[in-house]
Amino acid sequence: MIGLKINKKNAERLRRFMVKHDLFNPQYKILKSKDFIYFPISQRDSSYIEDVRRLYGAEIAEVDFERSPKIQSYREILAKRLGDATLSNATKRYDLLGNIAVIDSDDSSLARRLAKTIMEVNKNVSTVIRKGGAVSGLYRTRKYYYVMGKRNYIAVYKENGATFRFDVRKVFFSPRLAYERKRISEAAGDGENVMVMFAGVGPFAIEIAKAHRSSNVVAVELNKYAYSYMLENIRLNRLENVVAVHGDVRKVANNYKGFADRIVMPLPKSSSAFLESVEKVARNGCIVHYYTFGSAKSAVADSKRLIRNFFSDRNKKVKFIGDRVVRPYSAEEVEVVIDFKLSDGKARISHPGRTQKDI
Repeated sequence: MIGLKINKKNAERLRRFMVKHDLFNPQYKILKSKDFIYFPISQRDSSYIEDVRRLYGAEIAEVDFERSPKIQSYREILAKRLGDATLSNATKRYDLLGNIAVIDSDDSSLARRLAKTIMEVNKNVSTVIRKGGAVSGLYRTRKYYYVMGKRNYIAVYKENGATFRFDVRKVFFSPRLAYERKRISEAAGDGENVMVMFAGVGPFAIEIAKAHRSSNVVAVELNKYAYSYMLENIRLNRLENVVAVHGDVRKVANNYKGFADRIVMPLPKSSSAFLESVEKVARNGCIVHYYTFGSAKSAVADSKRLIRNFFSDRNKKVKFIGDRVVRPYSAEEVEVVIDFKLSDGKARISHPGRTQKDI
């Protein structure tokens, strides 16, 4: 039967993802070899397989799995406890931040039932909290309420070989951007100068720096709490090629004119307000990863038009080299990323470490 083959280093993270999304087939035993782990796949959730392959480096393999006693999944337990008709997207999904699980439920009684189930199927979760409203404010934070387990709000989260520690109440962090962080860290070249605007606790910056030790990464963050945790995370990951800067991107940009071979802009609510800073910081031929929210029908086209018009007024050339829908944000809105190259029209400048591929 079909299974997922993964190296042992990434096996536990993949297992947690598979259990969470009901991708793991509990009717069969996990198979182990000297260097690899083989997980049986549940065919009913095969839509996740391609993402898993890209995100964790897993491979599809034909494996002769042994049958095992059936272990119920999160959804199966919920279906029995709540009834199929009661299940909704809110009850089926939760965000996993290492030791902390985050659920989305306004019903405190239901939240406790969900929390109990989560802790039953995921033994690494020691705390369950629930969202107390939407992301808001300058620092894009939200309220959380304790539900079950240890009364703790400090997450220790591992992703793509890096470790992050932060207080979920004081900073913005989305585990749903894990694939984007891996994609861009793989796209970056050795020896590049990279600026990450709105860096938060450092996930984009740290994962790029960890993958490319010869690169110079500057990470800018306005939130003093996120900046403090970013400094801690840089030390935690033993990196010497990341400079954390506390301040407003628009002011910091003046100190880094013509610095960047690559710029990352993970502030989807207002990235367009910082395109002038991009112009200051970018070298000729700079690659920009621009995140934004927009209409599910026209976000990509609208964003490209805005970017092209902004830079054409400044005699800059824009070459679009990629775009994708990152995630749905609401029923009518999505988050998208636009990858583009910014040029002044002169002969291309050669930068140390720039690979042949642009992204």
